[in-house]
Amino acid sequence: MEKGHTKQKSMASSSTVTKAENGQSSSSSSSSSKKRGRGATTILELPQPRPHQPKERSPLTIATLRLVREKAEKRGKRTSLAVSVRHFDNTDINYNWLLPGWVAEERYVPSGRKGLGRIYKYYYDTTGHKYYSKREVLFAWKKMNIICLDP
Repeated sequence: MEKGHTKQKSMASSSTVTKAENGQSSSSSSSSSKKRGRGATTILELPQPRPHQPKERSPLTIATLRLVREKAEKRGKRTSLAVSVRHFDNTDINYNWLLPGWVAEERYVPSGRKGLGRIYKYYYDTTGHKYYSKREVLFAWKKMNIICLDP
Protein backbone atom coordinates (compact mmCIF):
# COMPACT_ATOMS: atom_id res chain seq x y z
CA MET A 1 0.00 0.00 0.00
CA GLU A 2 1.34 3.46 -0.85
CA LYS A 3 2.85 5.34 2.05
CA GLY A 4 0.49 7.93 3.51
CA HIS A 5 -2.70 6.27 2.30
CA THR A 6 -5.43 4.38 4.15
CA LYS A 7 -8.05 1.98 3.01
CA GLN A 8 -11.31 1.28 4.82
CA LYS A 9 -12.80 -2.19 4.66
CA SER A 10 -16.35 -3.02 5.63
CA MET A 11 -16.76 -6.39 7.32
CA ALA A 12 -19.85 -7.99 8.80
CA SER A 13 -18.61 -7.99 12.40
CA SER A 14 -16.12 -5.09 12.53
CA SER A 15 -14.58 -2.28 10.52
CA THR A 16 -10.85 -2.03 9.99
CA VAL A 17 -8.59 0.70 8.73
CA THR A 18 -5.29 -0.10 7.12
CA LYS A 19 -2.87 2.67 7.98
CA ALA A 20 0.58 3.41 6.63
CA GLU A 21 3.61 3.84 8.91
CA ASN A 22 3.63 7.64 8.85
CA GLY A 23 -0.04 7.85 10.00
CA GLN A 24 -1.40 10.06 7.22
CA SER A 25 -4.63 9.10 5.56
CA SER A 26 -6.12 9.31 2.08
CA SER A 27 -7.77 6.81 -0.22
CA SER A 28 -6.17 4.70 -2.94
CA SER A 29 -6.76 1.38 -4.62
CA SER A 30 -5.00 -1.71 -3.34
CA SER A 31 -3.85 -2.75 -6.83
CA SER A 32 -1.75 0.40 -7.27
CA SER A 33 -0.11 -0.14 -3.89
CA LYS A 34 0.89 -3.69 -4.81
CA LYS A 35 2.52 -2.46 -8.00
CA ARG A 36 4.60 0.10 -6.16
CA GLY A 37 5.39 -2.25 -3.25
CA ARG A 38 6.02 0.46 -0.66
CA GLY A 39 5.68 0.70 3.14
CA ALA A 40 4.51 -1.66 5.83
CA THR A 41 0.94 -1.30 7.09
CA THR A 42 -0.86 -1.90 10.35
CA ILE A 43 -4.52 -2.71 10.87
CA LEU A 44 -6.51 -0.73 13.43
CA GLU A 45 -9.92 -1.71 14.80
CA LEU A 46 -12.56 1.03 14.77
CA PRO A 47 -14.97 1.23 17.70
CA GLN A 48 -18.37 -0.24 16.94
CA PRO A 49 -21.60 1.41 18.10
CA ARG A 50 -23.18 -0.34 21.02
CA PRO A 51 -26.59 -1.92 20.46
CA HIS A 52 -29.49 0.13 21.82
CA GLN A 53 -30.17 -0.92 25.38
CA PRO A 54 -33.43 0.10 27.03
CA LYS A 55 -32.76 2.11 30.15
CA GLU A 56 -34.68 2.64 33.33
CA ARG A 57 -37.08 5.54 33.14
CA SER A 58 -38.18 7.56 36.13
CA PRO A 59 -41.79 7.28 37.37
CA LEU A 60 -42.42 10.89 36.28
CA THR A 61 -41.23 10.11 32.75
CA ILE A 62 -43.42 6.99 32.59
CA ALA A 63 -46.45 9.02 33.73
CA THR A 64 -45.77 11.69 31.08
CA LEU A 65 -45.39 9.07 28.34
CA ARG A 66 -48.68 7.49 29.42
CA LEU A 67 -50.45 10.87 29.11
CA VAL A 68 -48.89 11.50 25.70
CA ARG A 69 -50.01 8.10 24.41
CA GLU A 70 -53.56 8.59 25.77
CA LYS A 71 -53.84 11.96 24.00
CA ALA A 72 -52.53 10.41 20.77
CA GLU A 73 -55.12 7.61 20.98
CA LYS A 74 -57.92 10.16 21.46
CA ARG A 75 -56.82 12.00 18.30
CA GLY A 76 -56.75 8.75 16.34
CA LYS A 77 -54.04 7.08 14.28
CA ARG A 78 -52.69 9.79 11.97
CA THR A 79 -49.05 8.78 11.54
CA SER A 80 -47.67 6.87 8.60
CA LEU A 81 -46.11 3.45 9.08
CA ALA A 82 -42.81 4.77 7.72
CA VAL A 83 -42.50 7.34 10.53
CA SER A 84 -40.37 6.22 13.47
CA VAL A 85 -40.92 7.81 16.88
CA ARG A 86 -38.43 7.80 19.77
CA HIS A 87 -38.82 9.30 23.24
CA PHE A 88 -36.07 10.75 25.44
CA ASP A 89 -35.90 12.19 28.94
CA ASN A 90 -33.34 14.12 30.99
CA THR A 91 -31.14 11.02 31.37
CA ASP A 92 -30.22 11.18 27.65
CA ILE A 93 -27.10 13.19 26.87
CA ASN A 94 -28.75 15.40 24.21
CA TYR A 95 -31.68 16.21 26.47
CA ASN A 96 -30.02 16.54 29.88
CA TRP A 97 -31.32 20.13 30.03
CA LEU A 98 -34.91 18.86 30.46
CA LEU A 99 -36.53 18.87 33.88
CA PRO A 100 -37.51 15.54 35.48
CA GLY A 101 -40.77 14.26 34.02
CA TRP A 102 -40.43 16.22 30.78
CA VAL A 103 -40.12 14.14 27.61
CA ALA A 104 -38.64 14.89 24.20
CA GLU A 105 -40.04 13.12 21.14
CA GLU A 106 -38.16 12.73 17.86
CA ARG A 107 -40.10 11.75 14.77
CA TYR A 108 -38.08 10.67 11.73
CA VAL A 109 -40.10 11.20 8.56
CA PRO A 110 -38.39 9.74 5.49
CA SER A 111 -38.56 11.57 2.19
CA GLY A 112 -38.73 10.16 -1.32
CA ARG A 113 -34.97 9.68 -1.63
CA LYS A 114 -33.10 6.92 0.19
CA GLY A 115 -31.42 7.89 3.45
CA LEU A 116 -32.88 11.37 3.47
CA GLY A 117 -35.62 12.60 5.70
CA ARG A 118 -36.46 15.05 8.42
CA ILE A 119 -36.45 14.83 12.20
CA TYR A 120 -39.22 16.67 14.00
CA LYS A 121 -38.73 17.34 17.72
CA TYR A 122 -41.52 17.85 20.23
CA TYR A 123 -41.39 18.33 23.98
CA TYR A 124 -44.03 17.34 26.53
CA ASP A 125 -44.47 18.58 30.09
CA THR A 126 -45.75 16.47 32.98
CA THR A 127 -49.38 17.30 32.06
CA GLY A 128 -48.91 16.13 28.46
CA HIS A 129 -48.90 19.61 26.88
CA LYS A 130 -46.90 19.68 23.61
CA TYR A 131 -44.20 22.27 22.90
CA TYR A 132 -42.66 22.64 19.46
CA SER A 133 -39.19 23.99 20.26
CA LYS A 134 -36.61 24.24 23.02
CA ARG A 135 -37.12 27.99 23.05
CA GLU A 136 -40.82 27.50 23.70
CA VAL A 137 -40.03 25.13 26.59
CA LEU A 138 -37.63 27.59 28.19
CA PHE A 139 -40.17 30.40 27.82
CA ALA A 140 -42.84 28.21 29.49
CA TRP A 141 -40.45 27.48 32.38
CA LYS A 142 -39.83 31.20 32.80
CA LYS A 143 -43.57 31.91 32.71
CA MET A 144 -44.21 29.23 35.36
CA ASN A 145 -41.37 30.66 37.52
CA ILE A 146 -39.57 27.32 37.34
CA ILE A 147 -36.38 28.93 36.05
CA CYS A 148 -35.29 32.48 35.43
CA LEU A 149 -33.55 33.27 32.16
CA ASP A 150 -31.10 36.14 31.93
CA PRO A 151 -31.64 38.40 28.90
